[in-house]
Amino acid sequence: MEPILITDVHVHVFPDQLAAKAVPFMAAEAGIEAALSGTVADLLQSMDKAGIQISWLQPVATKPNQIESINRWHEELCSDRIVSFGAVHPDFEDLPGLIRDLSARNFPGIKFHPEYHHIEPDDERLFPMYEALIEEGMIVLFHAGYDIGIPELHSTPRHFASLNDRFPELITILAHMGGYQQWPEVEAELMGRNVYLDTSYVFREIQDEEFLRLVEKHGQDKILYGSDSPWAGQQEDLEHLKSILPSEECIDLIFGLNAKNLLERVTK
Repeated sequence: MEPILITDVHVHVFPDQLAAKAVPFMAAEAGIEAALSGTVADLLQSMDKAGIQISWLQPVATKPNQIESINRWHEELCSDRIVSFGAVHPDFEDLPGLIRDLSARNFPGIKFHPEYHHIEPDDERLFPMYEALIEEGMIVLFHAGYDIGIPELHSTPRHFASLNDRFPELITILAHMGGYQQWPEVEAELMGRNVYLDTSYVFREIQDEEFLRLVEKHGQDKILYGSDSPWAGQQEDLEHLKSILPSEECIDLIFGLNAKNLLERVTK
């Protein structure tokens, strides 16, 4: 059997000069301390230390005119260790065309952040984008639940349940175990649905018993390891996960096998 390639599906990086300003600013806004500087070099060093073979980058565009420069830079970073999703924005004039362009450039999916984008994920204005994602066989990874730096809330488990009812074939990853600080609602609305949940930035808040109950109810084959680096430490989260997961099979699935199978499903 091939060794499991440990994969972090939820990582953010920035160009060096931007990282030096943006990461401290966003950390101060959220009242947290970042685990890394946000640079690519720091990420690769963290991956080596934690034994992570692959990281998936999840860029966020806060304005439509940022999209191309963000995507071009992330495209250049891709390697055997780095996979990048594409950045989008709901106010972009041709979202289906953008999805087709990203697909042609071999981006396996997009990152969508309802809080930064100020829109509910089940808003009808986004339906043409979802239809294009389904047509192209691409993934959408959503921020889900509260963002500790933003007072608004657009991404509740109920919104994602509504979206899943409308587009059950959409390949969806919900960050932060389906909804940061909304795990009772996640348990009520999302268990067993055709969505993946990632583990990013939950271990500072969720109780181990609650986390393991979500894993058991939703299915260990639909849970993906994600750190939300630079906001959380990759090695620390992996060590915590390994200490609480119930079996080696579960560890292998969540640490990398589920991500490998999902990426193979969408890779052209």
